[in-house]
Amino acid sequence: MSGSLESFMQVVADAAERIRKWVKEGAYIHIFTHNDADALSSCGIIAGALRREDAAFKARSLPRIEEFFQLLDEGYVESEYILFTDMGSGYLPELKRRVGDREVVILDHHAPAEEALPYGWSHVNPHQHGFDGATEISASGVAYFVAKAMNEENISYSPIAIVGALGDLQDKDSKRSLRGLNSLIVDDAVKNGLLATYDDLILYGRNFRPVHLALASTTSPYIPGLSGQESACYNFLTSLGIPVKNGEQWRVLSDLTSEEKEKLFNGLIEYLVARNLPSSIANELVGTVYELVREDPWTYLRDGREFATLLNACGKTDNAWLGIAVAMGARGEVLEETQRVLENYRAQLARSIEYVTKPGVIEQMDNIVVLKGGEVINERQVSSVASILSSSGMLPRDKPLIAIADAGVAVKISARASRELVERGLDLGAILSKLAGEYGGRGGGHNVAAGADIPAERILRFLSDLDRIVGEALSAAG
Repeated sequence: MSGSLESFMQVVADAAERIRKWVKEGAYIHIFTHNDADALSSCGIIAGALRREDAAFKARSLPRIEEFFQLLDEGYVESEYILFTDMGSGYLPELKRRVGDREVVILDHHAPAEEALPYGWSHVNPHQHGFDGATEISASGVAYFVAKAMNEENISYSPIAIVGALGDLQDKDSKRSLRGLNSLIVDDAVKNGLLATYDDLILYGRNFRPVHLALASTTSPYIPGLSGQESACYNFLTSLGIPVKNGEQWRVLSDLTSEEKEKLFNGLIEYLVARNLPSSIANELVGTVYELVREDPWTYLRDGREFATLLNACGKTDNAWLGIAVAMGARGEVLEETQRVLENYRAQLARSIEYVTKPGVIEQMDNIVVLKGGEVINERQVSSVASILSSSGMLPRDKPLIAIADAGVAVKISARASRELVERGLDLGAILSKLAGEYGGRGGGHNVAAGADIPAERILRFLSDLDRIVGEALSAAG
């Protein structure tokens, strides 16, 4: 591993002890988290751990840190004990100024601001111990280690930490597998009979969707002409000589023989090459499957990546409470409602991707590619659209994608860079954090994926400066 496990585990233990102290004192704890799959997973883990201790708490998901400050100013943050998951590290100076004498615990994996902590605060962040928060552990993993330190029984939440890491696309290495501190969590889950891992094709709905629907439903990676196209996938499979039915029964991915899977993979490579798309896209369809073995096989919870998509749908449609509840362990009617939310969300994403293919929506600048979402792409979903588009092979790999969507008086930005650009020294999180601040907005995130909110009237100048700064960063790297 790249960092110091000993020092990381020490701050984990300190944070767990602080939370235990809050619980022992009968404190009312207010949890704040972001609104993506990793955030809802991390919040669900901590909320579940607090519930196990019969603690009093309230959890709330926020799309941006500004909403926390607004709640604080308006007197809606009742508790003197605040716990952040998947947010907070980049705003330490402002948090220190504005939360007063409250005690605070921050469990995050974004690049932290350099700031000394006040007395009564705990801050767990992998970057401070030499681990990469973009690839080696997500916020849900940080939350898991703290929850486990609170009570060993919270090992039961190890699969949820895996779900969060997958939702944060931390499996985007050459093997589509989790590594670093994430691998320790995988070990916990496997050893305790909660998770099974194996190598296979990665298709959405692998356990219960007909194989042509599973291929059509797969958007990570996005395959132009197949993703979202049920009839095209049906024709594609039959053209390869792969039967989609066994008698009257639709075949699912697990019904395919190893030879048929190999034929499918090779067929996808030929399909991509014939359309002048990178054949490497097909490699992203092979990797480690993370199967939550105690979940019903006909639900979206059985496969870790599908579970993450379910949570992301809840967070991006103002239904975060559903996602948090499912991450905590709720099933039954709650799960049924989340599945309805997911289907609607996927329909919205399909419309957004269709819009992206229209002329003039994507603009090439010298050093960046701009997706102009306008009012069509919802501000809460622009990050999902950016992730899908960046995996499609439709964009140049030598320029980061800057996706923008209208958000009233502000513009929401979601940026994505290829691993190649990151290896050349591009750090989108650092760039957006600095430049957004200069424009009266906020920004930050990881080197490979970051976001910002910019005043709408300044967006054109902002993009011009961003284009220049990205070019300078890449030129300096050589």
